[in-house]
Amino acid sequence: MKSLNLLLIALVALFVGCGKEDRDLLEVDSASIQGRWELRHVLGVQIADAPSDFEAGNGNIIEFDGQRFRQISQYEEEAVTSDGTYEVVEVEPIEIDGTKYRRKIIFTSESEHRTSDQFVKISGNKLMLSTGSRSHDGSTATYDKI
Repeated sequence: MKSLNLLLIALVALFVGCGKEDRDLLEVDSASIQGRWELRHVLGVQIADAPSDFEAGNGNIIEFDGQRFRQISQYEEEAVTSDGTYEVVEVEPIEIDGTKYRRKIIFTSESEHRTSDQFVKISGNKLMLSTGSRSHDGSTATYDKI
């Protein structure tokens, strides 16, 4: 009985000690990222006079289907700018601009013949991809699920 009480106390402490934000960090995986996401905001490196906020319907989309991704830009007509495979991996926790990340997404672009990685987080219907906006060439892009 004493062991059962200790186990119960340990479980309660685990759940109480884990805040909502910490639980959100663990949800990014191949299932939760599926679907289409449209760009809404970019924090970090900007081109002079370029917008940092984007309205719904702007056409800057990233799409995840199985283990494949496509990045789509729509300026005058829809064009795939990058496509290939991706993998979500766990990393040591890092804080970027006040947001904690525990996952990275590794993109292997077949169209651009390169591999890149970004920190990734999903919170509700928001997808955040970050290279770190405090570095000279870093940014954090926030997408809404569509």
